[in-house]
Amino acid sequence: METNHYLITNIFQFSEDIKSINKLRQYLDSIETIFMTIEEVFGEKLKDSKIHIKLENKKGGASCKFMRWENYSLVKIAIQNEAIQKKIFSENLWGCLFHETHHAFMNPIIYHQSANKDFNGGYDNEPFIKAFQAMVYKRLYGKDMICEKVCEQFLNKLEKGAKEGKILFKEYCDIFSNNSSNFSNFISYVKSSGILFSKKSNFRNDLDTVKDYLLKQNN
Repeated sequence: METNHYLITNIFQFSEDIKSINKLRQYLDSIETIFMTIEEVFGEKLKDSKIHIKLENKKGGASCKFMRWENYSLVKIAIQNEAIQKKIFSENLWGCLFHETHHAFMNPIIYHQSANKDFNGGYDNEPFIKAFQAMVYKRLYGKDMICEKVCEQFLNKLEKGAKEGKILFKEYCDIFSNNSSNFSNFISYVKSSGILFSKKSNFRNDLDTVKDYLLKQNN
């Protein structure tokens, strides 16, 4: 199975489960519907031609994992994931492939050349990716593609999910919410510098540097 941005590499293993495959196709259509909005927030198109998906037959349906394999992004997904099999648009935009797609955008920046970049300030629970995701939800709400109730529900879940990095998550959200171009300008500036966020000990200074840059851009 293949869409504009996704390629399922082992669909043949589940070919007899027609009901689940049909739900999967509907789910991919939902993600494709909002893919352009992710690109708008990020400020660039996805570098990879396709994000590869490997389906798994895990029970419970919550499994979803991103990794970089050779020269492409790979997402492992349990085909019975609740977002795929039980949710419809826009409720199915929580987690699963939607979340991992954000990693596919950031991965080439985080693992660039010899110095890995840390945008999470040493915190677990991905406060930066969650802030990126939050900006996409807000953009979708601004386009009337998701309702206010769903948007607020997702934003609250992201804040709770950030846990130890909750304060940093909120700080990122404040930065990116000040101007609709702030996230894409953030990405562009970090890429042009080459050294920002490459040393954990400099994280706060680097973040303040980018904040000052964005402030000047907005004035």
